[in-house]
Amino acid sequence: MSALDRIDFEALGRELIAFRRDFHKYAESAWTEYRTTARIISELEKLGLPVKFGPEIHTPEKMFGLPKPAVMEACYQRALSETDRPELVERMKGGFTGCITEIVGAKPGPTVGVRVDIDCNDLEETDKPEHVPVAEGFRSVHPGCMHGCGHDAHAAIGLGLAKVLCALREELCGKVILVFQPGEEGLRGAASLTARGHFSHCDYFFGGHVGLISGPVGQVAASGHDFLASTKFDVFIHGVPAHAGASPELGCNALAAAAAAVTNMLAISRTSQGASRINIGTLNAGTGRNVIPAEAEMRVETRGKTTAINEYMEAAAKRVCEAAAQMYGCTAETVYMGGAGNVVCDKPLVDRVIDVLNTVPGVTKVLPDVDFGGGEDVTTMMADVQAHGGMATELVFCMPLKAPHHNGCFDVDEKVIPLAARIFAALVLSVSSDPIQK
Repeated sequence: MSALDRIDFEALGRELIAFRRDFHKYAESAWTEYRTTARIISELEKLGLPVKFGPEIHTPEKMFGLPKPAVMEACYQRALSETDRPELVERMKGGFTGCITEIVGAKPGPTVGVRVDIDCNDLEETDKPEHVPVAEGFRSVHPGCMHGCGHDAHAAIGLGLAKVLCALREELCGKVILVFQPGEEGLRGAASLTARGHFSHCDYFFGGHVGLISGPVGQVAASGHDFLASTKFDVFIHGVPAHAGASPELGCNALAAAAAAVTNMLAISRTSQGASRINIGTLNAGTGRNVIPAEAEMRVETRGKTTAINEYMEAAAKRVCEAAAQMYGCTAETVYMGGAGNVVCDKPLVDRVIDVLNTVPGVTKVLPDVDFGGGEDVTTMMADVQAHGGMATELVFCMPLKAPHHNGCFDVDEKVIPLAARIFAALVLSVSSDPIQK
């Protein structure tokens, strides 16, 4: 009989689904996950676990893509009004969200890291009555904030893992570093945590994501490939305002420069070395119909199959922006907002994951590897673990997709939550009690 068989996963599942729905209803985007983090800390404290949070876990100069001060303050005040732990929120002021806990086993052994992310998307959730969060009363109450990627489920899975491992401390060897990461969207949060050295001593490291591939709950991938390296940056075009009718020649049109930059960034020559992407997600400019626009702002991202390809796209995009600005007598300023490279999951660890998955009740099909097809902030942590001699992989927990990720109709098949918690626990117990021979 496995130690995990002593856990009532049916009852645990009900509890975790309630957590997921709470996180979903009070969705918070990158660096503003104040209430979410406070709720997680409260649950970890109930388990008797030590929790690190606030400035002590972050590297301020690596906190990329922080919201504007007015937005940050509004979210902070909102969280204070929505939590019963305002003292926790106060310690996080300034965007120092997320938390880390350590679960120490009864026996000596390796250090295992597990990461789950907790932020939502900047997205308006549908109000269609057939949408489960609408029908069940947990649609996001925060305008423009929605868990459209499954991070609400990830946070619940992390709490489930903590509960299971605490119940099985006698079987646990070594210790587990469990991180609830803020700011995954936009690839913003991992750098701040990684730079503090939280993961450099991990012998094994696991990440995981629900969805991505539409399939029945129970279909699980042991690893992913083609994590797209990506850079996120904002471009500010500075021009000169003037009267559009009386003296247009005195102005320098920032909107025209931005428009030229957009069309030419989309025309950047692709490379024969592998897949590349570029997207200009927003363009805001101008103040009025009869005023030459003096300022324009764009949010840009580049991606590449490799870090080198992404760097090629990034350099080309910035060169285009500079040239377009100069064409119209303007200047261009770029601000780094986040990014991550690509990694390769470690085969010995992936092989162990496959072996373990084949023993977990509820797992119906094991996929050795899937095409991840996008950027993932966890790669920053994984690369750090690997650089210090550890092994890492990212799992994919399939589920039926009613709508794509980052869509207002996206929803989670909640049966995946207790299953993922059980899988993570099984993996931790396996590598801690039976280390992989390098």
